[in-house]
Amino acid sequence: MSSHLQVFRRTVVEGRFVTFPAALVIIGMRFLLFQQTEVLVPASPGGSHLWKFLSPLFAVPLNSLVASTLAVLLIATLIRAINNRFALIRTRSNLPFIAPLLLLSLHPRFLVMTPALAAVIIVLLAFFPLLQSYQKPEAYLCSFRSGILIAVASLFHIGALALVPFWWRGERSMRGPQLRAFSSFLFGILLVGFSLFSSYFLLGDISGFLYPFHFYTTLSLPAIPDYSLAEWVALLLVTLFFVSNMMLSTRVYSRDKVLTLTLMRFVVYLVVFLLLLQVIYWSRTLFFLTLAITLVSYLNAYFYTRTTARSGVWLAYLNLGLMLLFYLFHFSPFRQLLD
Repeated sequence: MSSHLQVFRRTVVEGRFVTFPAALVIIGMRFLLFQQTEVLVPASPGGSHLWKFLSPLFAVPLNSLVASTLAVLLIATLIRAINNRFALIRTRSNLPFIAPLLLLSLHPRFLVMTPALAAVIIVLLAFFPLLQSYQKPEAYLCSFRSGILIAVASLFHIGALALVPFWWRGERSMRGPQLRAFSSFLFGILLVGFSLFSSYFLLGDISGFLYPFHFYTTLSLPAIPDYSLAEWVALLLVTLFFVSNMMLSTRVYSRDKVLTLTLMRFVVYLVVFLLLLQVIYWSRTLFFLTLAITLVSYLNAYFYTRTTARSGVWLAYLNLGLMLLFYLFHFSPFRQLLD
């Protein structure tokens, strides 16, 4: 093993005192970006039934920043918990926590508390019963919990319901098709939906129940944007980041244990469709992109934890450098240099 790889693994990947300082630095980056850029609390297309009660709490930009920071910390904690609970990466690694925290702190849009962040948290919770169902002959209780959690996520952002047909692919990959599990999965979704409908029915507000579903009727395919050369380069690098992480992680996890292999294949499958949905609803929401970035961060963490090649270390440094450039691009002095 080369000296560069040993240093990288000993300090960045497996260092016992790396996570807390890294979290402090990234939180500091978020507050610095908040101070240096104009962060507005945007409208929330796709915000669902529960979000309309919570959104007034985040009308003040500083409150929204604090809430979004806590949400991103919780997302990173959940990804680390999923990894540790099911021993997906069979070595000690700080990256399942650091990678999502960093990737969700590079753009001003992630400094705002949105229904997308709230829904992503619930979707990540649904991964626990999904993985618990692995090779269980009677997995209907796990499927029931997954269905309830996906439905609850849709109460924050209605776009979470679009995951239902894709999520069943993950359920099948864990243990094969089971009619009872499928029925339980659908029952969990319908139970939440029926309970919500009953509340609106008793209040005589059926239109209020149906309103969030209008989100799916307003497609917004993107026009060719009027970007500067620097912005087109940034977009190309972001695209390459997604593609390279999926391709490189595929080469590594194909030799791992079956549970890890099954989950990684499902994550790649889900990311592809999330990006397609983001294109379809380009200007309506960032929910699909936010969830895709969250899942790609785990692919990223997995690859750089498991890599045994010197080139992988240099690629990690290159990726980190590009992320920092993307972050600095939002500061006015750097924008002036690029314009």
